[in-house]
Amino acid sequence: MFYDKGLYFTCKQCSHCCRDFPGVVLLSEEDLQSLVSWSGLTREQFMQVYCRWVEDRSGKTYLSLKERQNYDCILWQDGGCTAYKARPTQCRTYPFWKQNLESQEAWDECAKGCPGMNSGELHSKEEITSELEKYMKREVISD
Repeated sequence: MFYDKGLYFTCKQCSHCCRDFPGVVLLSEEDLQSLVSWSGLTREQFMQVYCRWVEDRSGKTYLSLKERQNYDCILWQDGGCTAYKARPTQCRTYPFWKQNLESQEAWDECAKGCPGMNSGELHSKEEITSELEKYMKREVISD
């Protein structure tokens, strides 16, 4: 793998991954439970206020966080994630996602929009693999 010697990444808290462009944040049952606890709402209330169903190309639907009209994540406010400690696995594991780790070119392309990539802390291959596994193994909620 191109990251056998590790990759540099430290979040610069620019929030670019949370804002400014369309996105989907898929939720697992664990993610939803954590966010419901954070919010103090019932599961149904949380889903009504913060979630939407998104459809993939095959017509299957998945539970995702909503985004605002300007494409900001619904949890992003005043310079950061309001639910940071309860943020979904998808957010916690960024940028160590399958599509970003397919090749050096894919990593570098993603890094064009993320100032934390290729700078800061060196993450070992084992750390990267662990984060990738968390991302890949989560079972997102589908309808």
